[in-house]
Amino acid sequence: MTRILLRILCCFLVMTPVYAKDYLIKNATLHTLTSTGVIKNADIYVSDGFIMQVGRQLSIRTKHQIIDATNKHVTPGLIAAWSQIGLEEISAAESTVDHRTTLSRYGASFNIAPALNFKSTLIPHNRTQGLTRAIVAPTEGEKLYQGMGVAISLSNIQPELSQEVIAQFARYGDQGAKIAGGSRAAAYMDLDLALQEADYLRNNRSQYKPGHDWHFSLSVGDLDSLKLVLEKKIPLVVHVHRSDDILTLINLAKKHHIRLVIRGAAEAWMVANELALAKVPVIIDPLMNIPSSFESLAIKLEGPAMLNEAGVKLSFSNMSSHNAYLVRQSAGNAVTYGLPAEEAIKAMTINTAEIFGIKNYGTIELGMEADLVIWDGDPLEVTSHADAVLIKGVKQSMVSRASRLKDRFWDLSNITNKAYVK
Repeated sequence: MTRILLRILCCFLVMTPVYAKDYLIKNATLHTLTSTGVIKNADIYVSDGFIMQVGRQLSIRTKHQIIDATNKHVTPGLIAAWSQIGLEEISAAESTVDHRTTLSRYGASFNIAPALNFKSTLIPHNRTQGLTRAIVAPTEGEKLYQGMGVAISLSNIQPELSQEVIAQFARYGDQGAKIAGGSRAAAYMDLDLALQEADYLRNNRSQYKPGHDWHFSLSVGDLDSLKLVLEKKIPLVVHVHRSDDILTLINLAKKHHIRLVIRGAAEAWMVANELALAKVPVIIDPLMNIPSSFESLAIKLEGPAMLNEAGVKLSFSNMSSHNAYLVRQSAGNAVTYGLPAEEAIKAMTINTAEIFGIKNYGTIELGMEADLVIWDGDPLEVTSHADAVLIKGVKQSMVSRASRLKDRFWDLSNITNKAYVK
């Protein structure tokens, strides 16, 4: 009995954030992103890394620290829905880029997790602007199936994989056709055949052991990695823009009974009803307005609002890593073109969490992990800034390399100006 109690105590200590304090955030405008909606002059009590109470004029008897949020807004921590944070430092310096491989033997099995750099300057740079987690994905490569992505926490105390293998990433459209020899038809056949073979392999796996001969279109390792997609444990996220390409992928997903997510989605608004009916979410940058190729000719700023009106689940990403936090600007732009404000915030929080299966995250309610951002103004205004960031109940440092450079040269400019005045 004693051993059992000790084990339970150890598990509790491991699960409880070591640096987490109890906080009472008072008098805030809360964007709960639940059916409760926006609550003004409300309080949040955070304990052991979780939201324990939400309401007005909360009275807490246990020891806690008060954070006055009068005239401020509180949202869940934002999530970068597609990035290479932790895999890229300087994009022009190959030695600092780890999100792609030119080796043709790696495709669906390519997992970027071992290369993650949790000391990356991109983590504090984005965290101080309100990002608390990020979906990190592979890019480019030599295959249609690009590999597996992960979800990471951007905590300055203990940055970590908050969830392993959350999606398989692939591409179709112009990029896919190029890889498949110049034809979308060939690209479709490759995507389809790989899923067929992966399904066959998972049902006959004992026949294909190391050292045995096989005749598949992809390596056994790649096909094994698609098992998670076929079992609906993770979605297949496909980069594609053209409306008829999106319809083709919807049919592919129906054929293999898999969870599909469309990324890019310039012309997704044209097939919004079909996406909604098939329950296919879309990851989009609402600031995209100029066609980058013939496959995105119909792109328009009203697209996100039209997709939301049809019932499509939206997730926002500016497809950046260094400035992933600017997704707020994109979201605000979507509101300007007709998207309801709370739906725009959901597209950076709870919607992304649900798409990638991140549990207990993305809303302000009892039992959710306390990833919270206190904003000095409307979170969708570009002039607003994060006053404080909590990740799993831990108040985060608001210092980054960028802020240190600003402070340094601001001081120097003041010294220079004083000398000039004298």
